[in-house]
Amino acid sequence: MQRFYFQEYRCDSDTNPTLSFILCPLSFSVYLYPMIRFIFSFPQWSRVLLSLIYLGLIAMLSLLPSDDLPKVQLFKGFDKLVHGCMYFGLTILACWTFHSEEKRIRILFVVLFSITWGLLMEISQLEMMIGRAFEWTDELSNCLGSVMGALVYVWIAGSYRRGRGVKTTR
Repeated sequence: MQRFYFQEYRCDSDTNPTLSFILCPLSFSVYLYPMIRFIFSFPQWSRVLLSLIYLGLIAMLSLLPSDDLPKVQLFKGFDKLVHGCMYFGLTILACWTFHSEEKRIRILFVVLFSITWGLLMEISQLEMMIGRAFEWTDELSNCLGSVMGALVYVWIAGSYRRGRGVKTTR
């Protein structure tokens, strides 16, 4: 019988790890832990560079004229989902860049920065008159994406740090 341990979760399987993955959803942590360890080992300069590139990508996509954007509408509100996903990624990258797992107050600053950046992009769309408009629902999507990104980051970083036996300071 194989046993897979990760923090407080344990899954037993008489067969193989793949079947255990299907039978016990919490065992996915066994497979994610090496990947998370690898991601947290990146040097600081690469974290900053990736975050700045991503921030520039958001600015570029937000400030492109509406005629230059693809007209993809899979369902009503699809653009709101895209906004939420972009700011979800921004928040996770920024938390990772600033080592927010070490001090949780940094997460609050990252979320506030992400929300402010989204608001700045919406105001810029209004002022630049490029065929784009300020929408409160876009900003709400940005906020929700930022908060969800912070929550996922806290969960991933917390799992990683607990697995290493590291205490988090507030």
